[in-house]
Amino acid sequence: MTIPSKASIRVATDALRAEGAVWSAQAGVLDTLAGKAEGLRLTRIEAGLFQVVFSAYEEAVTTVTDRAREGSRRMDEIAATLIQVANTYDQEEQANEHGLRNVY
Repeated sequence: MTIPSKASIRVATDALRAEGAVWSAQAGVLDTLAGKAEGLRLTRIEAGLFQVVFSAYEEAVTTVTDRAREGSRRMDEIAATLIQVANTYDQEEQANEHGLRNVY
């Protein structure tokens, strides 16, 4: 196996950062969804004639809101991890390059 070039390493780390940006953007979408789902919450008075299904409706709103918020947090964690991996790879590559230069 050959040593990857600087250009190929840059392509890989840029791809990791781009993928991290996608995950982060989608986390924002889920966060927006959570806010919209929360906006669907009703009071018993607003539910009016639909008291029979009110508890199930509230549970559904809570579940959707909670899962969307949890998904948003997890997607942000994935984004941060991808970016950290790219940063670590760049730092290690730079440290190895300096080490190799000192060998000669």
